[in-house]
Amino acid sequence: MAKAKTKIVKAKTKKKSIDQLLKESAIVKLDLACGANKQGKDFIGMDMFPYPGVDIVHNALNFPWPLPDKSVNMIVASHFLEHVSASGIDPHLSDLIDLLIKNKILKEKEITDLMGEHRIFSNFIRLLDECWRVLKVGGQMAFVGPYYQSIGAAQDPTHVKPLCEASMLYFDPEECGGLFWNFYKPKPWKLEMQSFEGSGNIEVIISKRDIKPYEERIKSHLEVEN
Repeated sequence: MAKAKTKIVKAKTKKKSIDQLLKESAIVKLDLACGANKQGKDFIGMDMFPYPGVDIVHNALNFPWPLPDKSVNMIVASHFLEHVSASGIDPHLSDLIDLLIKNKILKEKEITDLMGEHRIFSNFIRLLDECWRVLKVGGQMAFVGPYYQSIGAAQDPTHVKPLCEASMLYFDPEECGGLFWNFYKPKPWKLEMQSFEGSGNIEVIISKRDIKPYEERIKSHLEVEN
């Protein structure tokens, strides 16, 4: 599959490849959508804009990311997930893109270079699936965003995904006996910790589960979808 268009920001003296960035740290920490405020110099910053400190210029909603499977130990995302829509790409647009490719008006590589995958049921679920892909088993993702009842959740016109204490139940197959996870069967996470303040933020830590115990259930779900 062709990879979505990606740019590596040039360092002061030389251009660093993604392989070099990954090899420089024994513990690879990814700051997702870091903006101009990367968590620290020991983090790899990824953002769609070339702010100072950004190491990989790439739109986080263009899948797949230019990172290998199981290459990251930790992911942090500060006030980003609330900007990720629960819905995906309009299926009519996806059908149109497939038709353009079929009739050789556009090449599949041209589409993937521009926008990555074009059949996505939910951007939010696909984003967490991609985080799961690049993390090592047991690797953690920590994120913070405005709690859904807070003024902060409503005031920003670009916020599209409310976050609450039940949001991650849909991603952990062992929470509530898998009741919520069974709806969509995304890649399996373990909910490690969450805290929230009704008028403030919600903070969450999840870790990547091994997929093996859940492979058959995910496979059967995909077969029904297709």
